[in-house]
Amino acid sequence: MFHKITSLQIKSDYLLVVGFSNNKVKLFDLKPYIEKYKPFKQLVDQPGLYETAKIDIGGYGIVWNDELDISAEGIFEKGVDYCVTDKASIIKDELLSDYIDIRRNLHISQKQLENMTHIPQSCIARLETTNIDPKVSTLVKLLASMGYTLKIEPLE
Repeated sequence: MFHKITSLQIKSDYLLVVGFSNNKVKLFDLKPYIEKYKPFKQLVDQPGLYETAKIDIGGYGIVWNDELDISAEGIFEKGVDYCVTDKASIIKDELLSDYIDIRRNLHISQKQLENMTHIPQSCIARLETTNIDPKVSTLVKLLASMGYTLKIEPLE
């Protein structure tokens, strides 16, 4: 059976949330591919490349450039079933993903962020790698130290 990709969410830490035409959603971890296959190392070595992922025409896979892609079938077979139960979870996941992207794009380490905010690096790491609900004040402090803030907008 052919699985067609219909949606893509690019998350931090080389994780993709991929939706399929059969209404299945898979969480796909690219880290094993980056470690095992030389072409995927580009995603780490070329700043910003990972974030350019897009659905191939026809939904046959995910592409980054002329040299780098992964098939819909590979994602469907190797991905883990992913279920988000409510809109609030989606918003929280996107917010944390955006925060991590900001930190990485500014080339600020967790240790540097600790020095800037006095929030222990271990807390920053836990916030970035586990499914926790951070305090709004913590997130605001982290973002403000990097020149960002939170903004409330109407849902689309």
